[in-house]
Amino acid sequence: MTTRMVEKRYGVLCQLTEKGKPRIVLVSRGNRKEWIHPKGRRIPGMSGAASARREAYEEGGLLGRIYPRRKTVVQCREGGRTIRLTLYAMRVDKMLKRWPEKRKRDRIVVSPDKAARLLRCPGMREALRQMAGRKA
Repeated sequence: MTTRMVEKRYGVLCQLTEKGKPRIVLVSRGNRKEWIHPKGRRIPGMSGAASARREAYEEGGLLGRIYPRRKTVVQCREGGRTIRLTLYAMRVDKMLKRWPEKRKRDRIVVSPDKAARLLRCPGMREALRQMAGRKA
């Protein structure tokens, strides 16, 4: 009997306010055909929250405050594997014009409802429903 190991990823649900309305920032997966919350593996020597903040910067050029106690854990499928994704709330304070993965990824700022329609992963949609109603 084989035991499947669940891989862990850490990411952020990036929130901001535009003209008094809540907005969500999504980034494209490397293939630019799917929208996701920025996420990645835990960086050695860094906490899950700090690793997630680094992913927001690298994948989307997003800087802001992360709230380590405001998190949710969901499951997603990625390349045939099950991923245990811990998402932290992040208030976006700045969106850089240049960032490390700009040539590989796009980013969009949308309403929470539109973000829910764009996210393919049911776990990411559930995290959005759980966290988007709360202010970052």
